[in-house]
Amino acid sequence: MPDTPYPVGGGKTQAAPSPQQTSVRVENVTSLKGLIQKIESQTSYRISYQGNLADNVPVKIAKSTKSVSQLLDEALRGTGITYIIRQNNIILTRTAAQNPAPAAPATAPAAPQKHHIAGQVLDAATRQPIIGGTVWIKDSALGTSTASDGSFDYSFTGNFGFVTISYVGYQTQEFPIDRIPKVISLSPDNNLEEVVVVGYGAQKKASVIGSIASVPVNDIKMPTGKISNNLAGQLAGVISVQRSGEPGASSTFWIRGISTFGSNKTPLILVDGIERDLDLVDIEDIKEFSILKDAAATAVYGVRGANGVVLITTREGTIGKPQINIKFEAGMVQPTKIPDMIDAVQFAEMYNAAAGYDFYSRKDIQMFRDGSDPDLHPNIDWVKRLYKDYSFNQRVNVNISGGGSTAKYYISGGFYNEDGLFKADNMKEYNTSVFYRRFNFRSNVEVQLHKYTKLNVNLATTFERKNEPGSSATGANGIWGYALKTAANAFPDVYSNGYLAGPASGQGENPYALLTQTGYREIFYNTAQSLFVLTQDLGDWVTKGLTVSIKGSFDAQNENNLGRTKTSPQWLATGRNEAGELEFNQTKIGEENLTYKQTNKGYRSVYFEAVANWARTFGKHDLSAMFLFQQSQKNYVGENANNSEKALPYRHQGIAGRITYNYDNRYYFSGGIRRDGTSRFKYHPWGTFWSVGGSWRIGAEKFMENTHDWLSELKLRATYGTQGNEDLTNYYPYTDQYNVTISEGKLGTEIYYYGNPDLSWEKQKTFDLGLDVGLLDDRINLTMDYFIRVSDGLLFKRTKDISTGRAYDWYNVGKLRNSGFEFDVNVKIIQKKDWYWDVSINGYTYANKMLNLPDEYKEAGMPNGNQRIYEGKDIYRWEMRQYAGLDEKGNSLWYMDQDITDSEGNVVGVEKVTTDKATEATQYLLEKSALPDFTGGLNTTLRWKSLDLTIMANFQFGGYGYDYDFSAFSSANFPMNRLKDYADAWNPETGKGSAPIWNTNDSNINASSDRFLVSNTYFNLRNITLGYTFPAGWMSKIGIKSARIYFACDNVFFASKRKGYDPRTSMGGQGATIALNSVDGTYYSPIRTTSVGLNINF
Repeated sequence: MPDTPYPVGGGKTQAAPSPQQTSVRVENVTSLKGLIQKIESQTSYRISYQGNLADNVPVKIAKSTKSVSQLLDEALRGTGITYIIRQNNIILTRTAAQNPAPAAPATAPAAPQKHHIAGQVLDAATRQPIIGGTVWIKDSALGTSTASDGSFDYSFTGNFGFVTISYVGYQTQEFPIDRIPKVISLSPDNNLEEVVVVGYGAQKKASVIGSIASVPVNDIKMPTGKISNNLAGQLAGVISVQRSGEPGASSTFWIRGISTFGSNKTPLILVDGIERDLDLVDIEDIKEFSILKDAAATAVYGVRGANGVVLITTREGTIGKPQINIKFEAGMVQPTKIPDMIDAVQFAEMYNAAAGYDFYSRKDIQMFRDGSDPDLHPNIDWVKRLYKDYSFNQRVNVNISGGGSTAKYYISGGFYNEDGLFKADNMKEYNTSVFYRRFNFRSNVEVQLHKYTKLNVNLATTFERKNEPGSSATGANGIWGYALKTAANAFPDVYSNGYLAGPASGQGENPYALLTQTGYREIFYNTAQSLFVLTQDLGDWVTKGLTVSIKGSFDAQNENNLGRTKTSPQWLATGRNEAGELEFNQTKIGEENLTYKQTNKGYRSVYFEAVANWARTFGKHDLSAMFLFQQSQKNYVGENANNSEKALPYRHQGIAGRITYNYDNRYYFSGGIRRDGTSRFKYHPWGTFWSVGGSWRIGAEKFMENTHDWLSELKLRATYGTQGNEDLTNYYPYTDQYNVTISEGKLGTEIYYYGNPDLSWEKQKTFDLGLDVGLLDDRINLTMDYFIRVSDGLLFKRTKDISTGRAYDWYNVGKLRNSGFEFDVNVKIIQKKDWYWDVSINGYTYANKMLNLPDEYKEAGMPNGNQRIYEGKDIYRWEMRQYAGLDEKGNSLWYMDQDITDSEGNVVGVEKVTTDKATEATQYLLEKSALPDFTGGLNTTLRWKSLDLTIMANFQFGGYGYDYDFSAFSSANFPMNRLKDYADAWNPETGKGSAPIWNTNDSNINASSDRFLVSNTYFNLRNITLGYTFPAGWMSKIGIKSARIYFACDNVFFASKRKGYDPRTSMGGQGATIALNSVDGTYYSPIRTTSVGLNINF
């Protein structure tokens, strides 16, 4: 619906922002143009008018501070000029009664004409569509808004001559009605300030004090199934690791490292203000994506924000006709690198050398080579036998948006499908392979109940299905693990008579049987989400600038596991009888029928929030405040509730306040405090956390005026605050927890968790110092931050004396310091009509030190797998044997410390010598850490006319990971396989080889040592996308507003020093306690996706 002009003196806006809430300071204004200049310089409003409407209009306003509506009402009274407000645009028009009449009308007034206008509005620099831009018919109340693809299509009646195109943050353009370009490019207006999302509100970018980073949504639109898989290299201070490429698998990511030994190390994810799963959001539904990193930005979230906060705002409707957007994407999925294993011949030759005699005869080896007896002399590449060379994925999203002044809507539906790389048994009537399906639905509706009252109703649901083999084994003992470590000559997959091969007890598993002969499992997930927000503007009733909102949500997730599994009969051939027939031992009895089992689990969560926001301007002083009450509860249902820990609800409650102050857009201050309560602690359920911060816009000072031609921004920021972490071990860590047992027909209990009622919050103190720089009209932007975060009261499990009757207790005794430096640079190298090129680079370096350990660990340190944590050292330092090479027979040597004694037997020193006994080798604290020296990302976008090219990369320097597969494949165990890259074992016949001789009698051949430490340095060409946007003129002829086709490749190239296969799997970082780079285990290979997509807008 078009806006209706309202008369001066009683005007009311039809759309946000409210002119009653925005104040302007004026002093002795004498002309309408002078008033316009004041309003535009102090607010985000842009004032438009036709011709010389504002020329020579006298205004008399004394020194005062008033709202925009008050100033306009006073200035325009009696002038015959009215105003209307459309979003951030104020439009001045002359009333019909005041239009000057012709002196001598010779002809009748022209009859109103019908007009139709259409086009597309793009960002001149990025060539991306501008959504929600204002298309206004000058000197009228008529107009519309641009759709999600930047297009507009509008019909109207009247005698008007010009159309203006505008959007907040861009320079307005004006065109004659009959000469509107099909594509309109708006250039950024550097005089306006970008608005960024902060906790429970939004602020102008210049006024932001905390460390906040935003990601352009287009930068995380990659051909993957989960958004978390797209974050690597996008933001400074964010480390993202994808363990597995299995369909439906997601990534784990951290903000500014890890500051706790507890179970919660990942950031808080908020979708439209509600804690939800990031990977359940369809990427096409996201409007804004921001990350809050320091205490000033996250303190308002209390304990939930201790590890950083991710804010996601979903899309909303736009005023205008329904706009339909369709996106289709289809791709081919491949493993990034399939391990190349040795074959049966190589295995036999290596094993003979290791055994010291011909375990395999020359005849055996020849039969492995020529395949003449595949039953008793198999030669199977298990990886190729189970793995396909490629598979496929598809993605579809359809969304529609529109609305009028009363209601706006955004409705979306999406589908994602990815088939796995495991092969299926074509003889089965069911699919035992891995695949993943997901359906997303969303409806966001906004209703203007009253001119001061707004209701938002957001509903979303997700249906997921994952299919996998019936075998429940995972990791090193799963399908992928056995496919790697089973020797090529161990046994065939299936014997020639149809028997399913199976090794003897304790000799592993048949990976083919695990994949295809154990039945299948189906996992169904259904998540329903609802959100209701009622916002009331109290500016006219209570005090100007005051708004309140009430938010409530109810979320439910159900997980239904259906298992149809079996253990198939398996056999092992022992030879042939005199008739040449195979003779067998049955290794597994098994059954042919599938066994059915169903389990259900899930949760229900309720959230309530009430927020009051107030903002006013008093001359050069801007003041705002926020007060919040929040309460939530989460209940587990189904099998989850059977656990005593989760049988009771988890409750959280908090109140918070924040105040911000700005003087003359140069000096900014912010302070906040939050009081949090939790059901996790018995004696210390409440905690108080606070933050303070300030910034100085040095570039806005008068003494910097002569730099404005090259320096567009220079701001110094500093913040300090406290935060807390409650998620330590489980939901009720203060109490002992038991399992119910049945013994000899009698019920009993067995303790499985020892609680401590004195447990309390882990507390953090964070300092952040930041600098923001803009050069050459913001063509170059630099953000830098240095931070220190000290975590106190870290949770430790301490062993108790047996006389206490308790195995252990938990205590808040540890103290840890994290610090780091991060930066983000963006350079717009070319900004022309047909050419655009920008480059951005971000980087992050991070240090870590343990400040306090429990008394029992102060001297000897605390063991952590192949690491040991000492006070004064980083917690990622490796402690293990030092490998000393090979002796003359090809056996492993390690270093050991040996005492030096004098003639009387007194120890006078220590010398470092070698030993061939792993049990005698010294465990050294190495100068090698799993912590990388530097992590970063490099992204660039190039556009020429309708072509666009985007390249993204991420990289890491330094740090060492423990290669668990290198260690496993060096084992003496039979029939452990070998990677070809690890096959260069010492050969006693040639006297050559870089790896120790494969000695089947040496159980210490793969004893943990720095031999298996591999540099974590890598470079990943993350994504390449090439797109072409079809000319709008071509598309309009077939009823399409815009269309873009693109080719994308994800995980294009990965380079590292690790041999064999992709280094993002089976690499040990910090062990089981503090997983940062990876954990031990063997995972499904990461994948490369090559896709073609089409995006159409109607």
